Amino acid sequence: MNQGFLSLVERLELAWEGVGLWAEQTWRKAQPWRDRLAIHGAAIQARPLSWGTVYVAAFCALSILALDRPVAASFKAHMGGEWEGFFKTVTRLGEAQLYLVPAGMLFLALMLLAWRAPSLRQRDYWRGLAVKPGFLFLSMATSGLTSNAIKTAIGRYRPRYWFDQGLYGFEPFNTQWGMNSFPSGHSQAAFAAMSALMVLYPRHWALWLCVALVVVSSRVATTVHWLSDTVAGSWLAICVTVLLARWFRSKGWLDTKAG
Repeated sequence: MNQGFLSLVERLELAWEGVGLWAEQTWRKAQPWRDRLAIHGAAIQARPLSWGTVYVAAFCALSILALDRPVAASFKAHMGGEWEGFFKTVTRLGEAQLYLVPAGMLFLALMLLAWRAPSLRQRDYWRGLAVKPGFLFLSMATSGLTSNAIKTAIGRYRPRYWFDQGLYGFEPFNTQWGMNSFPSGHSQAAFAAMSALMVLYPRHWALWLCVALVVVSSRVATTVHWLSDTVAGSWLAICVTVLLARWFRSKGWLDTKAG
């Protein structure tokens, strides 16, 4: 019994040594790949927006070919009841006017106060307050105009055409609502607003991110947009907001340390 038990232990030890040797050899052979990954990681850190755009474009292409229709069909078949009502309610948080109008009005009011200020100190004070609503408005307006231009140029059919008529594809330079699915305007608006708030008030970044993700999810769950539409709209808004934040900081207009 003892000899059998010892021989079993010895066999296990030999097997473990073999696994260890195999893992060591595999790790050594993978060194060139690890070096390439490290170099690529450094490149991504140096140009995150450029590389992010490459990966988002690749994902959207893959999604258009293989993911969009199965995802939409699954939600169409299973979404209903309270969950459908919930998503149709929260999707309104992606309406651009909810953020554009208040931010624009507040910016104009503060700039008017700055223009009418009796002293230079007060003028600078009101202008400083106007930066945040101005940044939010500009982030949404710039990404929104870009999104609308892409929508018209690409002319992608919305999911309802696929469900009702079996149509799936593109009709470029079309201004009809049903043929301007890519990118998602609600996803763009939600991420533009929430990304701007992340820049202005980074302490509450998790809340802003959750709001944006809920809106994006609602567009797919209610089959108003394809999955790739929402990813493209979200990334477009993030890129515009980041670039504007860099520009504002280079001018000395934006300081979020106290946020």
